[in-house]
Amino acid sequence: MQPYALSQRESERRNKILGGNLWKVIPLLTLPLAVYALFNYLYGFFDLIVVSFIGKNEVASIVFIDEIKNAIAAFGVGIAAGGTVLVARSYGAGNFDDARRNASASFAIAILVAVIVVLVVLAFGEGILRLLNAPPEIIEVGLGYFNIQIITTAIMAINSVFIGLEKAKGNTSLILWLNIVAMIVKLALTATFVFGLGKGTEYVALATLIAQSSLMVVGLIILFNKNNSLRLSLKLMIPKKTWFLPILSLSIPVFAGKFLFSMGKVLVNSMAAFYGPLAVAAFGITMKISSSVGTLGQVFEDSEIGIIGQNLGNRNLKRARDTYLISQLYSLSISILGIILVSSFFDRIVPLFTDTNDTLYQAMLTDIFRLERFSMITSSTIAVITGMFIGFKRTNVAFFLNIIRLFIFRLPSLLIMINADIGYVALGYTMLISNTMTAIVAVVFLIIFLKRLKLYGYMDLRYLG
Repeated sequence: MQPYALSQRESERRNKILGGNLWKVIPLLTLPLAVYALFNYLYGFFDLIVVSFIGKNEVASIVFIDEIKNAIAAFGVGIAAGGTVLVARSYGAGNFDDARRNASASFAIAILVAVIVVLVVLAFGEGILRLLNAPPEIIEVGLGYFNIQIITTAIMAINSVFIGLEKAKGNTSLILWLNIVAMIVKLALTATFVFGLGKGTEYVALATLIAQSSLMVVGLIILFNKNNSLRLSLKLMIPKKTWFLPILSLSIPVFAGKFLFSMGKVLVNSMAAFYGPLAVAAFGITMKISSSVGTLGQVFEDSEIGIIGQNLGNRNLKRARDTYLISQLYSLSISILGIILVSSFFDRIVPLFTDTNDTLYQAMLTDIFRLERFSMITSSTIAVITGMFIGFKRTNVAFFLNIIRLFIFRLPSLLIMINADIGYVALGYTMLISNTMTAIVAVVFLIIFLKRLKLYGYMDLRYLG
């Protein structure tokens, strides 16, 4: 490969990440990602509002199916995370040939895995929904939506790698602007299909597919552009064990953890169906409302992975450690403010999803949210701690936290409360218990890791401050 010289703008951005004031660098890089995450959140939020005009069974189907889509999309997210860590390390060390090699390998793995997974899921789609205990009314109105969303996950896998590589370089502003365009396309098409043409949920999914496809086309142009410092190479996409195994060793725990955690949400929705489709819809809407600001707190996970990776590649252990601490403080502040704001405006948000005469539905929304809202703090804490471990290539910790969150704290709690017959409010208690307990475990892991970091250093690096 030919040696690559960074542009002045890219070189300045890299220098800031490696030597600038972290209190300024972290929010500077995170702000575009926060807006990007907010737009992705608005995708789902807008879909729920629009579909609320179609019917409550349609809302329940979207809530149920979107978690299955998120579980499948975890494959692309996990591969992107593993690739981001390795690319950021090489990029921070100034080894751009290795960075390109890891970028190309990540892209090839993402395409291969996405295609295989999507084909399998499409072949057994209706059977999967039945196996997951989806009520007949959800399958009836949601199967078409399900199939289109599954196809979309393959495109999202490619987009995840593209976005991950730009994060590794710290080029978060590009991610923001591209997704602004994608969001405009998505919202305009959804409104046109539903309100203008009177179409159903399948067309809501089609709007997402078109928007993500547009983003993919632009991403591919950038990824293969000769002026891109991480330009992909078809030659480097040919499978080689020495290139692919390091990425897979980091990616597998991440996507396995995210997949199982998302599938856990599917199982929770399946168990929530015990209380009827109305409870499934209310549960999904309250989580969506909570994640409005919660998403902004969690997005620091994305920026810190790249910053930590670059600084470890540049052999600056203390700066990598400080990146986590500062990210956590920012995240915690936003999450606390988020609880106050969302709680204050909750009564004004609820009418977006139901008419004022539906007192039972409003009661469900209020009772579940009263408990679930604290996830804004606990989920953000877990996410930022997880991001630190991923940045330090300890992806097994991310996997373990997702496993205990689901199998130790969430599903058993819900099962116990269903048997205790305390009613639909069990859904709120389940989220409160599982997220709080997992956050406590994550903090314990964090304290142990930081102490070991100070005493023994990291790999051949030593802690100097």
